[in-house]
Amino acid sequence: MKILGLDLGEKRTGVAISNEINNQCSSLNEINASNSEILVNKINIIIKENEIEKLIIGLPKLLNGTEGDRAIFSRLIAKKIKASNKELRIVLWDERLSTEEAFKSMKSTGMKIKNIKSKLNSVSAIIILESYLQNENTK
Repeated sequence: MKILGLDLGEKRTGVAISNEINNQCSSLNEINASNSEILVNKINIIIKENEIEKLIIGLPKLLNGTEGDRAIFSRLIAKKIKASNKELRIVLWDERLSTEEAFKSMKSTGMKIKNIKSKLNSVSAIIILESYLQNENTK
């Protein structure tokens, strides 16, 4: 079963995909979308093209565990995707600090800030998906 992971950004959405046995994740092209309808349409295309059965969407909770505007946006996108993909299982996954982890990881390799910013959402999506898979494998 292939699983898709998303890191929903304000301008760019990072997309990661697992292999069939869920032991490796890789990034797909980021989605640049100016509004939620375009974003959902592009995600739906990826879901269909890759025969995705489960979708993990990063839920950006605040450090105190509450949800802010970005978490509300994640829930809205999940609801819109589910409306078009009734059989798709969607999991909202706590992604606190995933962007910071991605930034530190890329910076430690000596990557320039300009290059980090262009890949940040993609690496965050991989971290979100890997975190979910690791949690599932320890159950």
